Formats: sequence, structure tokens, C-alpha cells
Amino acid sequence: MLILVILSLTACHKTESPGGTPTPDEPVVKKYLVKQLMNDDPEKIMLAIDWNEDYSKILHVKYGLGYGSILDYDFKYYDEDSIRVLLSMPPDSYPLWSFWYDSIMIHLHEGKIDSVSCYANGTLKEQEYYLYNDEGKLIKREYFGGASDFFEWEGDDVVKYRMYGMYYSDTINIDTLTQYIHPQYTIPFYLASEVALEVQQPLFNPMWKHQPILRFYKRFEADEDGYVTKMISVNSTDTLEQCVTFYYGVHNE
Repeated sequence: MLILVILSLTACHKTESPGGTPTPDEPVVKKYLVKQLMNDDPEKIMLAIDWNEDYSKILHVKYGLGYGSILDYDFKYYDEDSIRVLLSMPPDSYPLWSFWYDSIMIHLHEGKIDSVSCYANGTLKEQEYYLYNDEGKLIKREYFGGASDFFEWEGDDVVKYRMYGMYYSDTINIDTLTQYIHPQYTIPFYLASEVALEVQQPLFNPMWKHQPILRFYKRFEADEDGYVTKMISVNSTDTLEQCVTFYYGVHNE
């Protein structure tokens, strides 16, 4: 199932920089996420993103949970006002009936998502709507006949949110942000996905700037420009349980 989500603003937090003190507000270069792997295993893809030459458009996405199951999303652009996203799966993957929608049409206004039309077998099933604040931050997504997600912002960072599929209906407060750049900060929009009715979670996260301290991943490594390259989870005895690694492409303007 392919579903799309949103964002909103406000709250207090502290900022930390475990592992170093990169300058958060002046990244040397602009980098774009191209691959996210579980335990740095090339067979355990969480995200693999194909961009166009100048990283202005996403062309194709492979998405997984890190244990082998992969979904494919093809992005087709129509002028500057719409994007069609088609869901496909490799042989021996999940049957299409496991998903609510097999394609969506993203409608853009001034480069931002205005609404999303969701289809199954060519039939319109759902319409989603996106609302922004005066700073252009996405603050609300309306869907399913009155349901909604929200995000609260403080500057360029999300500090409180409720996302469809993330801890279900719970509101999450981000209490601590690192000084590292969030791996998905330069992805142009936010989408969410349901993988085979197993788990509902984002395909792309909201475009906040700094990496938060997470529930399971509390240690981070970053490159010379401050972009997160590894999230590390350890158990109660400080032994490595698993990690997530990130790889980037660079566009030199």
C-alpha cells in the first residue's frame, strides 16, 4: 500500500552532538541520500533512490525493511504540476492485493504537494490534502474522510508529530536533536508506505534538518559535512545489536 503524509510546528528541545561537533547550519556541500542499508549489508536495502543528474527529481525507489523484502516505486513527471508513482514488486514478492493502492498521482502547486489521488486498478479510492504554514512547512495531511496527521516545527526541525502508521495514534515528542544533518533532509517531499500489511511507516521522512535521538538508535556517526552516515543500536550491556548506514550523492552547483 502506498500512502502519503504530512507535517506541522513548535516545542522545546535541547541539541547535542554525540561523536563530534559539526557545524549544523553551514553544510559544506548539499548531499542527497542514495542508499540506506541495514547492518551495511547490500542485500538488506531499506532505501535505494535513483535521482536525475542534478538531484532535482527522484526517478525510482527501492524500499524495504532491512531483511530482504523489496518494493519498487517508479516516478513519472508530467510538466511541473504532477507526478505519477507506480508500485511494482519483484517476482515472488507480495501479491498486489496486499496493498490498498497500486498507484498515486501527486498534484503539485508551486513545487509542493497540494493533494494526492490514490488509485487501485485504475479506480480513484482516496484523495489526500496537504496544508502548509506561512514558512512553507507542511503542517497537516488530511485523508480517509477526516483523519489527519500533524507535525509541529521549531525552525527547520520537527519537534512534535503524529504520523499515520508510526506508533499508530500516539503523538511523539522529539526531546533531543543532534547537530548532524538528517539523511533525508534534502528529499523534496514526504511519502509513507505500508509494506505487505506488516508495518506502516514512512517511505521518506519529513524533511527536518537535524537528526533526532531515536528510541532504538541512540548513537550516530557523521561525515566531514555533518551528514549522518550511521545509526547504531546497542543493548543494555553496550553491545552492538544492529546499525543502519547511509550513502549520499553530491551535486556540485
